[in-house]
Amino acid sequence: MTDYRIYKLSGKEKRDYYIAACLALAALGFLFYHSLVMSVLCAAIAVPCKKFYERILREKRRARLLEGFRDVLYSISASVAAGRQMPQAIEDCAVQMELSYGKEADIAREMSVIAQHYREMHGDASAMLFDLGERSGIPEIAQFAASYNICERSGGDLEAVCLSSANLLLDKIAFAGEVKAIIAQKKLDIGMLVSLPLIILLFLNLAAADYAAPLYTTLSGRFIMTLCLGGIGFSLWLSLKITRIEL
Repeated sequence: MTDYRIYKLSGKEKRDYYIAACLALAALGFLFYHSLVMSVLCAAIAVPCKKFYERILREKRRARLLEGFRDVLYSISASVAAGRQMPQAIEDCAVQMELSYGKEADIAREMSVIAQHYREMHGDASAMLFDLGERSGIPEIAQFAASYNICERSGGDLEAVCLSSANLLLDKIAFAGEVKAIIAQKKLDIGMLVSLPLIILLFLNLAAADYAAPLYTTLSGRFIMTLCLGGIGFSLWLSLKITRIEL
């Protein structure tokens, strides 16, 4: 079973990442030092940065899973309202998720596994949903599993629980969307501010190479360039850390 709290790049993703990251970092190193050796050293930074890239993809994957689970709740609620029992509702939901997201989507695959497990082994659906909540790191899934378990044991209104959970998820996703829109604008501003020194330095190299030459040929110039590169890197890291908001 997939642990959504961890993301490992596939072979193709890893190859594409290293090609793009190494080329970009090597170009950055050459822009600041005019040295092939420093370009190679800067390109090597792509290795530790891979964890940061994996974290971004992990969060995107979990966000898609959460949005898919909202549709799962709506589907289960509709099936229960039509008089079907929870196992049959999960079967219908698995089919609906495959039609909506495709067989390879995480939410479709998870619901198919739960439906198959119950069909073949009569496993506990609430336990499997709770396991999905644990593996995904999404508390809403585990909370729904616990609510379903209580309804199953005490005869509660499962339809109302599904609708309530779906509406809560919808409110959370809508709020998260507003926050992400604001953060996206701030990240665009950060990207523009970080790119300005690089553009100015590139312009100096193209239009006034003699004027910028002391920065590349003297020890003090290389020290200044190192400080500038480090300052840009630290500013970018700090800005991304500030704009990383977990809801």
